[in-house]
Amino acid sequence: MKQLALVLGLAACGGSHASDPGQHAVGTYVGGGSMLFGADDCTYAGAPGVFATDSATPAKGPRFVVGPGKISVACPKTSYDELAVVPTGATISGPKKIGATHEIADSFSAHLVAGGRELAGEASIDWTLGTDCAGVAAYGDVLGAQDTGGRDRTRTLVRAAKGKCTVIVTLTTGNGSEPGFAGKAFQAEQLVAVE
Repeated sequence: MKQLALVLGLAACGGSHASDPGQHAVGTYVGGGSMLFGADDCTYAGAPGVFATDSATPAKGPRFVVGPGKISVACPKTSYDELAVVPTGATISGPKKIGATHEIADSFSAHLVAGGRELAGEASIDWTLGTDCAGVAAYGDVLGAQDTGGRDRTRTLVRAAKGKCTVIVTLTTGNGSEPGFAGKAFQAEQLVAVE
């Protein structure tokens, strides 16, 4: 029941989160809404040190999360807490193989993780391919726009020949957007069998 209230609260605030909406990555923004759903009408307050300035005073997002601790979210129809967590790595979600009858694989996406759990919050993202992909597969055209989560938040893989291809992503927190915050890069790889 608590998770249902949390999901409804996120919808009311016009936000979107990774698979574990109760944890948010340090080094990313919380709140603010999106171009797709519009600005949210929630306020965000945090434990001491969670936000760069005046954590305890509720303010509209986006707010940059600089440290771990509790985030209190207050929306007109619901209120809930999230936990700001320092990421320890990155993970890729997507197909492990492309069949011979598929020209384009399903989308790959990536998230920051801590303790094996996906975190909400979008880090700067950079997709690359391993040298084993040469002549085997390439990334498809980037579709979407900032209002659908960013022009390169997800990628597809286009089959060229039989073989193996390593999909690589680098997620970087902070990405220079907040002075004084030392961002950190996390890389993940996924081997894809191309049949």
